[in-house]
Amino acid sequence: MIWLKSVGIVLIVAGCGAWGLFAARSLERRADQLRELRVSLGFLEKEITFMFTPLSRALEKTAVFCQGPVASLFSESSRVLQLRQGVTVDEAWSAGLNYLQICSDLAKADILLLQSAAGQLGMSDAAEQKKLFQLLQEQLHFQEERARADIDSGKRVRAYGGFIMGAVVVLLLL
Repeated sequence: MIWLKSVGIVLIVAGCGAWGLFAARSLERRADQLRELRVSLGFLEKEITFMFTPLSRALEKTAVFCQGPVASLFSESSRVLQLRQGVTVDEAWSAGLNYLQICSDLAKADILLLQSAAGQLGMSDAAEQKKLFQLLQEQLHFQEERARADIDSGKRVRAYGGFIMGAVVVLLLL
């Protein structure tokens, strides 16, 4: 009977510890995804302002250029625009953001920052689009720096917190 309790204790502590480690890893992934978003928006900016690529095609090229969950934003937005069902750029961008929110580790504030650009995408000339993309990239860079600063302390808190929570649960069950 004691071995069954021991196995239960190990499983509880290991499960809570793994949960804490997973949460700690999500902090690193968020910072990496913010960097990938910033670089991808720079690529999209070049496609629109220098190559004068139509927005749906530029979004498609950007999806091929970037990697990970960030690519889903551009591929989904491009797919919705290319269906040609009377969808505005704002609606297509929002659909891409909804998909990105599901499959990424980005915070709500990051998604809201990207959502703020939805109404301006494709609505002005190349010079104004360039300003919009540069502003977005600066704001994403700021978000990325804050995320990187939060990694050290937040990572330890989540990793140790998971194991501590497992130990507390075990003590409460004993």
